Amino acid sequence: MEKYNLPFCQKSSFKWYAITLFIFGIILFTAMAVLFPFLIPKDKFLVALIFSLCMLLLAVFFTYLLIYAGILKKFYIEMTFEYISYFVLFQRKKAYWKDIYQAQLYEFNGNTVAAVLLNKDRNKIRKRTILNNFNSLYGVPQYSFQIPLMYFDEINPDKLLRTIGEQINKDEIIEATINNETEDFEEPSNSIVKAVLASILICLIIGAVYGYTIYKLEKNYMIIPILGCFLIISVFNKYYIEKSFSLIIRLLLGLICLIQLPIAVIAAITISEKINISINLIFDITIQYFKYLFQNPMNQIAFIIAAIICFVIGILKGRVK
Repeated sequence: MEKYNLPFCQKSSFKWYAITLFIFGIILFTAMAVLFPFLIPKDKFLVALIFSLCMLLLAVFFTYLLIYAGILKKFYIEMTFEYISYFVLFQRKKAYWKDIYQAQLYEFNGNTVAAVLLNKDRNKIRKRTILNNFNSLYGVPQYSFQIPLMYFDEINPDKLLRTIGEQINKDEIIEATINNETEDFEEPSNSIVKAVLASILICLIIGAVYGYTIYKLEKNYMIIPILGCFLIISVFNKYYIEKSFSLIIRLLLGLICLIQLPIAVIAAITISEKINISINLIFDITIQYFKYLFQNPMNQIAFIIAAIICFVIGILKGRVK
């Protein structure tokens, strides 16, 4: 099967339409950064300033990619008989073949990425950390480092993978999950109590932050509870992994994801009261809010739809064996 001959060095390159997209992005984001403050009311100056800064940062980022990677071709992938090294987007890494356990390819947002797992990380990277769980929800494999191949138009991903596989002396390259049979690794025990308590705590924090943004910015950013669902599920999976499908567990996780929404509304109302916050006050506001919700559901239709979406994410997403 076809492989790259060593030593091998490939510098970054983009297709013409990618360069066109970068130029369009630079012009668009720069224009938005300059014009946006003049297009909204003066009493929204802070929001306009934050938005303009974000747009300016995006314009600078696209300019950096176009010049540094597309024109100067400073990004690279290098392979010798001793090691593989690369430099992309502020990341510089070098690994010797003898230290690499496994390599694989995966797709993320339509882009091919080469993920490399080092021997020293075989156990550590399989632990139930929140980051590992969060990555797994998006189909991102566990790795020590990864090389985004979107910056290397002339690289053939399959040839690259076969070359790496030959150098690390693997009979076959695994393209799915990491081998579970790892020495000296003890699978963490499940604790449904810890999982529920930890995920509820995260739910309360996200709900409070979400409520504060509603009060302070006077905007309802639905993306906050959606992302919050994935964080809640990741925290839940840190302490409990289903060995078989359980409807009760899935409904419970869906409910925890859902209650971010009422918590946020109650938090926003509580903050807006501008009086000493107490348990009794929060309780009274909660009762009044749910009364209002049941009496005027159409006035809260956006929150109801978002709550249903969060509930469905909680039921369907996660590591169910």
